[in-house]
Amino acid sequence: MSVIKYSTVVIKNCLMTEHRDEASILRTVSSSLSRTVTMGRMKEAYNKVAPLVRKLFAMSTQIVTSLENNLAEVSVSGENESAQQSDNLEDDNEVISDTVSTKKISKAEKRRQKKAQENREREERIKEAEKNNKYCARNLEAAKIKKILKERNLKMHEIQPDGNCLYAAIAHQLENSANVASLRSVASKFLLSNRDDFAPFITDPNTGEMLTPEAYDEYCSQVEHTPAWGGQPELRALSQALKRKIEVLQAEGTNIVFGEEFPNDKSILLTYYRLYYGLGEHYNSVMALTVDEDQD
Repeated sequence: MSVIKYSTVVIKNCLMTEHRDEASILRTVSSSLSRTVTMGRMKEAYNKVAPLVRKLFAMSTQIVTSLENNLAEVSVSGENESAQQSDNLEDDNEVISDTVSTKKISKAEKRRQKKAQENREREERIKEAEKNNKYCARNLEAAKIKKILKERNLKMHEIQPDGNCLYAAIAHQLENSANVASLRSVASKFLLSNRDDFAPFITDPNTGEMLTPEAYDEYCSQVEHTPAWGGQPELRALSQALKRKIEVLQAEGTNIVFGEEFPNDKSILLTYYRLYYGLGEHYNSVMALTVDEDQD
């Protein structure tokens, strides 16, 4: 991978991470409204906040699209330059004799393999350096959450980073009395049966507009039947359906709590990460610290 192409990939990933963070902030605002607005006034609250959401969404999308286009031009330029260099190298290796030609191609192939190996090793060193750099954003986030958990005599229980992480983390908190499939079904059915309470706060990711009835039905179907990532609407639905308080700890900002009316002794505790995994937002479960771990 050329330096130019590598740089564009890194920058693009940073842009998309920032874009996801902005979307997460909008979801947080919507969810906060959904928890504080009284029943019957959901649509009124949505009508007030919707123009702001649409404006922010449009601005963010325009900025990211513009920057991606610029990065694409740089990437194409770098690829063309690399291709031209490769063509020149192949022209230099042309020979008349078949025997000599075979030997020349073999040496060229070895050089290409060596170069590819060097690139792979360089990228691994970059990844390892980032992993070992305690001041990078990823590790700072992990350290903050670890400190928050230790103050509660808890530690992280790692959940596989995929679209099922929210449901798998809750299943672990329920001591596996439920599983991912059953929790998805519970969330989907609660969303469908309480459409008026949830629909104003679940928007189309492409337009920022409120979902149509058909799109809302499809959204609920995906919650149940696909590994679609779960967020605050699903957390709120599960809290109400299970009659459990759900508290989400995060490195930045205040903790997010759903179902505060339910007893604390049956509460579910999760940790939320924005940067810890390459796939983006992620939920983990927690468990008690052992005596030895508490002394570390």
